[in-house]
Parts: sequence; C-alpha cells; structure tokens
Amino acid sequence: MIRIAIVDDQELIRDGFRLILSSQPDLEVACQAADGRQFLDAVRRDPRIDVALVDIRMPVLDGLAATSALAALPHAPAVIVVTTFDDDAYVLDAIAAGARGFLLKRSSGRELIAAVRTVAAGGSILSPEVTAAVLARVRSGRPETLADVTAYGLTSRELEILTLLGAGLNNTEISQRLHLSMSSVKTHVSNVFAKTGSRDRVQAAILAIRAGLTVPG
Repeated sequence: MIRIAIVDDQELIRDGFRLILSSQPDLEVACQAADGRQFLDAVRRDPRIDVALVDIRMPVLDGLAATSALAALPHAPAVIVVTTFDDDAYVLDAIAAGARGFLLKRSSGRELIAAVRTVAAGGSILSPEVTAAVLARVRSGRPETLADVTAYGLTSRELEILTLLGAGLNNTEISQRLHLSMSSVKTHVSNVFAKTGSRDRVQAAILAIRAGLTVPG
C-alpha cells in the first residue's frame, strides 16, 4: 500500500485528488494539509507516508519551504510538486530542494496515479509537457556549456542518453529511439547519473538543457 499526503490550500483540489487516488486498491490517502506547516507536523506524527503531492503557493509555509524542511526529517516522503504554468519560476527551486518531480494541476487522473506509483518506486516525474514550459527557464540562469558536460567523461552513447533525458523521454522511449534493450538503457542512465552527479532524471535533464543538448530533428 502506498500512503500519500495531499498538501494544498484549496479544499476542492484536495478532495479531487483524494477521490482519484482512493479509487485505487494500492493507494491510500494518509493525510491532507492546507499548508506546509500542517504537512510537516503530519510527517513528524506519521513516518509511514511514502509520497506527498505538494502545492507551491500556500499560506503559513509554502511548498518550497516545506520541501526544503523535509531534509531534516527522518523517513521523509518523496515530494511531487503540483503546479500550474504560473508557478514555473519556482519549480526548479523545488527540485533543487529535493522534490522528485512536478505535475500539472490539470493532469488527468491516470497521470496523477501513474506519477504517485512512479515516485513511490524510486523514480522521478519529468513530463515533456511541463518540460517545455518550465525547463526553458534554465537557459536564463548560469549556463552549463557542452565543454563542461564533456568533462564528465561521458561516452558518445551516454551523451545521447543525456540528450534524450533533456527532451523528457522515458526509458521505453529511449529504448525505441536508440534500438537498445531496456537493460542497456537502464545501465546507461545509471552511468549518466553517476558521472554527472545527478540525483535523478530531473537533474540530468536540467544539465542537458543548460548545455544546449538538443535532439536532432
């Protein structure tokens, strides 16, 4: 059973998420919170929360501050930042604070359920749709150059993998595009993470975009 916290100051959003998630036999909504402080208190009381859907803009303590504060707590849940395109300036900060990915509030119920299961299994969420709106902001920050990426010692295949991660492709899509087995893709992705010091797919994608790596047309 995957136990979930829903953190949003809008009751309608919380209720909608709860109804969708509770419809699945393997998902349980463990708690709901209207702000980041309530959320942190809930995590302290219940160390068995696996995944948290966290809004960014909330009173008392916002989602970014709450996500950062989780680092000091044992058995912290994996955070999925739930955002609108208006929040995209904050999403990268949330990922840097430890979030495992981000999801649009207007995502379908199927996407919400899949995101929770993916993160609970140790994965991360990087929707190509969100990538287009959010990660473009990376280019306005301090740029990473291709020379910097080359210094990581990636093989040509690993550089291809990093480029496709930057485009938001999942392992299945990478496997199909490069005609590789899934086991080979997983090995290459793990090598990319290890060599670049990326915690997950999100950080690797940010690196790829900063370096200007683009998928050939």
